[in-house]
Amino acid sequence: MKLWDADLRDVLRRWRERPPVVLELRRDGYCLVRVHQGEAELIMAQDIDPLSSRYRELLLESLRHSVQSQGLAGSPAATYLFREDYNLQVVDAPKVPAGEMLAALRWQLADLLDFPVSEAVLAAIPVPDTEGQQIFAVAARESVVQERVDLLRGAGLQPFYVGIIDLALRDLCWLLPEVAGGVGLLLVETRSCHLTLVQGGSYRFGRPLPLGSAHFPGDDDPAGFRSASEDLALEMQRTMDFYENRFRRPPPAALYLCGAPKLLPEMLGELLGRHCAHVEELLSPADSRCLLAQAFAAELPAP
Repeated sequence: MKLWDADLRDVLRRWRERPPVVLELRRDGYCLVRVHQGEAELIMAQDIDPLSSRYRELLLESLRHSVQSQGLAGSPAATYLFREDYNLQVVDAPKVPAGEMLAALRWQLADLLDFPVSEAVLAAIPVPDTEGQQIFAVAARESVVQERVDLLRGAGLQPFYVGIIDLALRDLCWLLPEVAGGVGLLLVETRSCHLTLVQGGSYRFGRPLPLGSAHFPGDDDPAGFRSASEDLALEMQRTMDFYENRFRRPPPAALYLCGAPKLLPEMLGELLGRHCAHVEELLSPADSRCLLAQAFAAELPAP
């Protein structure tokens, strides 16, 4: 699923001798990863103060320097939107031919978005096990997508793909062991988390949660750590209960955490009664901040 792209295979053929690059933006910086034969090689992980009044300027300057210093100018490049950059919801699939789906969806979403649908870039993802009756409808402001394209071009790269983080997280789930009920992945960021549920290799559900690593105190405050863990476990349990009631499927028995405090899997395992583990312990990346880019790399089609 892509919100903006060139012809993917054509781009990769054109740059057969120049491996594609994945830019993984974070709220406090970025990771730049080179993709080669389905593997992700970390090139640069750079922190940038998100509170700086010059954040966008500093981001572009740093990214441009990284591209030039690593000899990446002109490389095909991909990136993802943050969850708050787009709207994703389950809707009934318009009963029209596939070629008319997005046009019909535009009318269907007109009253469901908080911005004019005329300004939206749309995509549709089939909801598994509904026989085409329902879809995940994705809508992003065209200006937001174009901003990402312009960032890549401004850094000297050749953009070919802008996707969404929900499906990047699904791709990361594909790298993890699937047990009864599928795989649950909790991406822990500074101020929030994102819980993604994948079953049978298909994206099933995702939801942002209003707690992040900043809510957890250090090792010197075990009571505070447990209290924060209980708050997060409650949000996760509510999400899984909603999923089970809405989709009539049991949630995954295994939950994997990415970017989480060291003791959090053990605590959540106790509170939720589920197997919980760090993603980093299973995949052993060079830098855990490039995991989404690593997952994207594994799914790039061979030219």
